[in-house]
Amino acid sequence: MFGKILLEEFEGLTKLPQEYASAFMGATEKVVGADYKPLLCLGRQVVNGKNYYFIAEQTLVTNPPIRRIVKLVINSLNGKHEIISVEEVI
Repeated sequence: MFGKILLEEFEGLTKLPQEYASAFMGATEKVVGADYKPLLCLGRQVVNGKNYYFIAEQTLVTNPPIRRIVKLVINSLNGKHEIISVEEVI
């Protein structure tokens, strides 16, 4: 298609630090209607718990599936992980 960015087939991160992996999996495994694959680990911020920042591939479960790149912010507090922000990058 003219003018549309075509996304490559990403392999995802091959190695994610355990702290980041736990936050990512804990927050994304319970999401209904979208799947996430981490592409880039941006960092963390200590706030009320910790915020973890990722660039991820989001696949919306539609027909046909919609793929896009998003900035994903996950908060971890007391062993609970929650997505607090999803912002489309591309």
